[in-house]
Amino acid sequence: MNSSKCENVMIVSRYKENIDWINDLFENNCLIDKCIIINKSDENININSKKIEIIKSNNVGREGESYLTYIINNYENLPNNIWFVQADPFDHSPDFMNLMENTTINKYIHKNFQCLTYRYNEFIPPQNIEFDHRFYIDNNRIIQYYIDSRTQQTLEQHEFFDFFHSQKVEELRQKTPMPYGNYLHFMCGTSNIPVPKNIIPYCWSSIFFVKKESIYLNKKSCYIKLREILLKDDDQGGLQGFVLERLWNYILTHNSYDSLEELNKVNWKYSNFCALWNKNSNLVLFYTKSHEIHPLIKKPEYDANYAMIYYNNIEKKYEVKDGIYYIFESDSGMFCLNLQTAKTLLSMKIETANLFGPISSFGNILSNLFKPQTKSVSFVDSPVQCVSKIDNKFNNSDKLLDKKGALALKKNLLSHDSNKYQNH
Repeated sequence: MNSSKCENVMIVSRYKENIDWINDLFENNCLIDKCIIINKSDENININSKKIEIIKSNNVGREGESYLTYIINNYENLPNNIWFVQADPFDHSPDFMNLMENTTINKYIHKNFQCLTYRYNEFIPPQNIEFDHRFYIDNNRIIQYYIDSRTQQTLEQHEFFDFFHSQKVEELRQKTPMPYGNYLHFMCGTSNIPVPKNIIPYCWSSIFFVKKESIYLNKKSCYIKLREILLKDDDQGGLQGFVLERLWNYILTHNSYDSLEELNKVNWKYSNFCALWNKNSNLVLFYTKSHEIHPLIKKPEYDANYAMIYYNNIEKKYEVKDGIYYIFESDSGMFCLNLQTAKTLLSMKIETANLFGPISSFGNILSNLFKPQTKSVSFVDSPVQCVSKIDNKFNNSDKLLDKKGALALKKNLLSHDSNKYQNH
């Protein structure tokens, strides 16, 4: 199975699946130099291509054993770029053939690891996932999932409780030796792979692209030990096979996180703060978890009287999604007569958090700033309807009516608070 002379190699683990799609792949002049089919069936494969090599293998360990054996046998001579694929990828990756087109490959071939799946099947995960476009490549469907490394349940946007998998986890927990609290951590620790933090990335159904440098994050002996664990109780991999499937993404990246907050810092390009502007009520409401209510993640409600506002940390600009809203419990709100002011107030919210940290309360800062004045505003806001009650007239309300006034208000507020903190 030596493929060291090839730059781009695909490893296909097959039992009895139809693999005509591999011929189609090469007819389209795919960048793959070589495809190695690990055939675990007694059936002969009739494919004639210089780019395709068929390796007859014993029917053990499913795709996990196929991947591990390839890595072990070729560890010293791995190709630069490797695609590990199950023989029928389409249930898990409906756009798989598009993801193997040259123009699309060039969008991810520079990465050390790329998940190439979208789901387990059309029913799992059970939620509506079609609005999560964060990980799409050229509009081809991919989702990077995350799981709790202890329970192996999915987290983040697509959290749901997989009862049947929880039974597998519990059964393995009872076999887990001390000091490990769960079998996933045991598989890592006993294989000399760093035991992960609480959250790890997960690629449904183990279909992915990886560079050899990522494989070399672990010694050859690690993969040998993993194969030993996989086949210890059941020659088909048993429950250990389900754990290995959930581990591949972590094994080949060593990425893990203590909390969702830590994950969001590296996985979400927008500020945590976002805003909903209600044009009718002249209110802007703020929310601190933009990753929960964004069109990339979740289908919005539609109403021309609303606009959602987000700040893109990468492009350093505000994005206004006009005519949509979400139902959420607002952290705070402000009187606001136009969109520019709404963006400015959101900017104040973000900059205040950056300057003084999460302990500082935006509401308290505003209260301290306006305390000497006689005006007061109180808010009663529901997730959709925002009602303001103005106790008396604003002497300086014109500051909130245009861009110049809003920017001046922002400058005065931040200046006031900087002096306040410097004096303490």
